[in-house]
This record gives sequence, structure tokens and C-alpha cells, in this order.
Amino acid sequence: MVQQYFEALRSFFANRKNNKDARPPFRTKKYQTFVWKNTAVKLLGDGTLKLSLGRNSEPLHVPTKLPPDIEVRTVRLVYDDGAYKLHVTVAIEFEQQPQVGDKACGVDLGIKRLITAFDGQTVISYHGGELSAKLRYRNKELAKLQSKQSKCQKDSKRWRKLQSAKRRMLKRIKNQIRDILHKTTSHFISWCLSNGIGTVAVGDIRRIRERVDYNDTVNQKIHQWMYGELLKILEEKTKLFGIKLVYVDEAYTSKTCPVCGTQNAVKDRRYKCQCGFEYHRDGVGAINIFKRYRGESHVVGALASPVGVRFKPHLRSHGVSISPWKPVLSW
Repeated sequence: MVQQYFEALRSFFANRKNNKDARPPFRTKKYQTFVWKNTAVKLLGDGTLKLSLGRNSEPLHVPTKLPPDIEVRTVRLVYDDGAYKLHVTVAIEFEQQPQVGDKACGVDLGIKRLITAFDGQTVISYHGGELSAKLRYRNKELAKLQSKQSKCQKDSKRWRKLQSAKRRMLKRIKNQIRDILHKTTSHFISWCLSNGIGTVAVGDIRRIRERVDYNDTVNQKIHQWMYGELLKILEEKTKLFGIKLVYVDEAYTSKTCPVCGTQNAVKDRRYKCQCGFEYHRDGVGAINIFKRYRGESHVVGALASPVGVRFKPHLRSHGVSISPWKPVLSW
């Protein structure tokens, strides 16, 4: 507990260097994570975890399906969604990483197209319809449950039953959203490795909620946009495979023509410029992010039609091959 305290303290002062408005928590956590290090953990032959509780206390025995020859590093007792869970960290042999190339790609993140990437020749875009459907479903179900709860006395039997149903629904949708984000980013990383891409330049949208104010519908979409979770997963997976991830200023990248440099207002998904250039607006954003990272001029050659990839929920892959996902033109 003392080590966790000083670790949090160091993290706070490191955050203060970049954010002068940062403040420490003013409220004690109701549930504190309990950590067993490897010296306090023993894996028995039948797969049971023996967790020490101190010199004068009986150890805690937890049955698992872990093989007896695996190395357990840490065990954490975490309170999550109304239940206690054990998070076990084990050491595994990692397969040899594929060779990372020296090419770069520009990435434009969006709501209707989660990821749109350009590597200098090809534009590939990942459809976000499945994720949007999950968010719409969550909003409708949440509104129904909250409406029913508003008619009940707080902490009554009916109110608690609806609260439990709401918690289960939110947990289920959260897991489904996480599944979509992980499968989408896994396919994107596989595409990068297959095309020899060693640097991913992402448009920096980390403070977009602070500078946008449209109508209620658009504001709701932007505030429910999962870009923070998507960026976190991308950072973890690019680091895992040795791919460099950099942030590039994305201002006006979807409005600027990559041929003549003119800024044009975009009313639909198709970008049209007075010079005759016409392309998908998210593809234009990815191209301009790529060119901005490379420091190139506004000259661009002939571009092939963008390739769209739709989410397939039953598939999962984190290797180099991208064959399980069938690219389709979705414009």
C-alpha cells in the first residue's frame, strides 16, 4: 500500500509538469486494489493459487486453470462492476516480432470511419457502423431504464432491480465495444506490418471536445466518440510490435485539397475541389496528415479508389496476415 501511494505521488507530480491545473484526489477510494507480488504467490500442482495473507494468517487458496509450470508475476484483487476479480499476470514466451519496415502512413480518426490510413499509395478505411449501432442501442436502453427508475422510490426494491439491470446492460455493451475496437486495431496493425510501415502518424484530436460546439445531435456524437480508448489501444499495440506512433496537427486536414492546397467546405462524405480533385473526405484527411508528417508539397499523383473494411464480429486475428478480413468497397 505504501508503494502504491508513492507511485501515485510520483505520477501526480509528473502530471503537474504538463498540466498546471492538475489536482490530487480529494476523496478516498471506496475499494482499493490489493496486490500480491511474486514472493507472496505460489502456484500449486493442481493449478491452485496460494496467496499469502501475512505471517499469522491462513493463506488464501484460489482454484484456477493455470498450468503448473507457468510463472506468476503478480496477482491483483480488483473490485469491478459489483464483483471482486483476480487479475493474474503471468510470464509467457512471446513469438519473434515481424520485421518492421521504414515506410510511414497517415491516419485520420473519425466517427463513421474509425480509422482511415494512407501509406503514399493506398487508402484503407475501417467502417464504424457497428460501433455506432452499439452506442445508439446503449443510449436507448439507458433512457428506458432511467425513465422507469425516475418513477420509483430511490433504494426501493424495484429501484435496485432496475439499477442492477442497468449495470448489467452497460457492462455488456462496454465489452462489445472493447471487442470491436480491439479487432479493428488488430487488423490495422496487421495491415501496417504487411505493408512495411514502421511509423504511424495520427491526427491529434485529443482535445477536440474542448473546441467544438454544434447542434445537440452532433455534440452527442462527438462526446460519445471512443477516440480516447481507440488511441490508447493503438499506442499499446504499436509499441508491442515496435511501430513508432507520432501525433500530427490535424487542423483543416479534411478541408484542404491535397493537390492545390485550397480549403473547401465539405457537406457530405465526398470531397470536391474547384481544381477538379474529388475523393472521399476521410481519405483526404489521411492524405494531408501523411503529407504534413513527411513535409511534402501539395502535389499528389493518381489515387486508386479507397478500400473500405467492414467489421466482422466472428473473426479475430493479431498476426501479419489480413486475409480473414475481406476488404470491400463501402462508399
